[in-house]
Amino acid sequence: MATFLSACGGSGSSSGELTDKPDENNAHSYSVAVIPDTQKYSRYSPERFMAQTQWIADNYQQQDIEFTLHLGDVVDRARDPQEWVFARQALQVLEANAETPYSVLAGNHDVLNSGQWDDQRELSNEPYLTHFPASLQAGNYTTFQGTDSTGFSSYHIFSAGERQFMVLALDWRSSDQTLAWAQSILDKHPELPVILTTHQLLDIAGDGETAIFTDHGARLWENLIRSNDQIFLTFNGHHHGEAMMVGKNNYGRDVVMLVVDYQSGYWGGNGMMQLVGFDEANGKLDFRSFSPWVAAIPEDQRQPQDELARWEFSVPMDFDSRFSQFNEHHVASEPGNIDGTQAYWILDRDHQVTTTSGEVQFLDASGNNNNLVLMAHNDPQGPVADFFEVAAQAPPFGYADGAARFSGNNDIGGYYLETDAPGLTFENSASGKSGYLPTYTIEAIVKLPEGWVSEDNSWSGILNHRPQISQVCSYHEIACGGSDASLGLNVSSLKEFQWVSTSQNGKGSDNWSWEVMNEYWYHIALVNDGEKVQMYVDGSLVMRTGVDEQKGLIVEPGQPWSIGINSWQGVAGNLFAGDIAEIRINNRVLDSGEWLLNQ
Repeated sequence: MATFLSACGGSGSSSGELTDKPDENNAHSYSVAVIPDTQKYSRYSPERFMAQTQWIADNYQQQDIEFTLHLGDVVDRARDPQEWVFARQALQVLEANAETPYSVLAGNHDVLNSGQWDDQRELSNEPYLTHFPASLQAGNYTTFQGTDSTGFSSYHIFSAGERQFMVLALDWRSSDQTLAWAQSILDKHPELPVILTTHQLLDIAGDGETAIFTDHGARLWENLIRSNDQIFLTFNGHHHGEAMMVGKNNYGRDVVMLVVDYQSGYWGGNGMMQLVGFDEANGKLDFRSFSPWVAAIPEDQRQPQDELARWEFSVPMDFDSRFSQFNEHHVASEPGNIDGTQAYWILDRDHQVTTTSGEVQFLDASGNNNNLVLMAHNDPQGPVADFFEVAAQAPPFGYADGAARFSGNNDIGGYYLETDAPGLTFENSASGKSGYLPTYTIEAIVKLPEGWVSEDNSWSGILNHRPQISQVCSYHEIACGGSDASLGLNVSSLKEFQWVSTSQNGKGSDNWSWEVMNEYWYHIALVNDGEKVQMYVDGSLVMRTGVDEQKGLIVEPGQPWSIGINSWQGVAGNLFAGDIAEIRINNRVLDSGEWLLNQ
C-alpha cells in the first residue's frame, strides 16, 4: 500500500498563452524543461520536435530554463536512419548553445532488442550510441560528467539559482551493473540533490489517473531510489498519459515522481512538453504541460484538438530542508525525538514508507531503525482497509497528524504491526547479556472505538514484546516465569489499561487503570525510576500501581515487538481494536512537561 499524493491525468486545459517573461508575482527561481517520448515526431512530424527545442532555445533566459530532460524513445524505429537524422536536427538546436544543456537516454524504441538488459547488447551495433555518443555531450556542455561503461546511462551536474543539481539519466532495462554504477556516482557526490530520469518507472492505473510502479520501476525504487535520500524528483515516459506520485523514502522524506507521455495523442502529442518551475520563495514545485507547436498557431485557427496547455499543479517543497542532511535519518529530527528516545512510532501518513510490494511500513522516528511492518493474523478475508487503515483524525495532543486504526478481532482476523527492533538492545543485565533498561518512560496515545465489546478484543495488546516471561527470565538467568508476554500494555476484559513487565528482579505486580471510555483519546505513561514502575493516564496516577519493587525492565534482543496485538506463550494473539497514534520508549524518567500529553 503505497503512500502517495497523486496529480490526476486529464486535460485541465488553459487558454492562456505562455508569455516571454514569467509573472513577476509568481516568478520561479529557475526552471527545468521536460521532453517526453518524441518517437512519433521523429517518424511522422519532425517539425513538432523542432518546435519544442526551438522554443527552449528562444525562451531559456526569459523562463530561466537551466536544463532540459529528454525521457527516451527519441525515435520510433531504431533501424531507420532517417528518424535519427530528424532527431539529431531537433536536438542540435540545443547543442548550438552551451547555455541550453540537455540529457538524453534510450527508451525501448531506441535499442535494437528491447528485451535485453543494457549489459547484454552488442554496443558497436547500437545506433543510439552512434548518434548520441558521450563525446557529443562532452564536446557541447560542461554539465556533462560521464557515462557508465555501456555509454547508455549518463549524468550531468548543472547550476540553478544558488544550488547545484545532478541529473542521473538511466537507460532502458538498467542492469545490476548499471545500478551499481549509479550508486557509485551518488556516493561520489553525496551533497547534491538528484533528478533521476529513465524511460520506465511509473505506469498509470486503469482509472487513467493513479500512478503505479511498473516491475522495472519497482526494482529501481527498491534498489536505488528509496535508499538514496538525494533523489528527490524522478521523470519517466513510456506509458501513455500523465500521473504523479509522492513516495516516502527510507528517511521519511518525499520523492516526487512523474510519468509523462503524450505520444498517444493527436499527432503523437502535438508538441506537448512540460516545464517545471522551482519556486524557492514560495516553497513549491510548479508543473505545467504545454505545446510550443500550438502556441505558434493563431488562436482563431486552432482546432479543438490543438491543446495549448494542461496538467497544471504544484507540489509543496521546503528546498532548504529537503536538500540538507541527506541519508542522515531525517525522521530523527522530529520534535518528539527527545534525548534518550530508544524507539518512537508516529502512526500517521507522514511516517508511512512507500513500498512497491503493497506492504504497509512505518519509520521509527527515533532514527534507530525499529521500523514497523504490517502483519496479518488469523487469515483475514477481504481488503486490508477493512481491518487496518491510517485515519486522518489526530489526537488533541502529541505530534501525530493521524493514527493507525485497527478493526479486527480473533474471530475474523486482522492486522498488527511488528518490528525485530534492532535498536532496542539496551544495556547489559546482571547476567552480562544485553536487553536491560534500568529506567524508562513509555508512552502511548490510544482511543478505543464506539461499540468496543470484551468478547471481541479483551486482553488485546497495544504494545507487546513477544517472548513469554519464562523465556526472557531464562535468557537473563533470573528465577521467574510465566506464559504472558514479558512486556505488554494491554486492554483487559473489563476495558482497563494493563501494564505487564518483567524486571531485573523478576516479575512484579501488574499496573491497572480504571475502566476507560470509548471514542476518547487517552495518554498513557509508564514511568520506572529504577525501583518501581507507575502508570499515569491523562497525567493522573492510577490507584493500582507501583506495588512491588521493579528494577527497570528486561527483554530479549532480536525477539519481536508488536503494536496492535498481545501474545501468550510466545504466540501472537488477541488483536487490538481502536486507534493508536504514537508510542515512545525513552530510557529515562521524563518530567511530565516532556510527555506527549503536554505537546
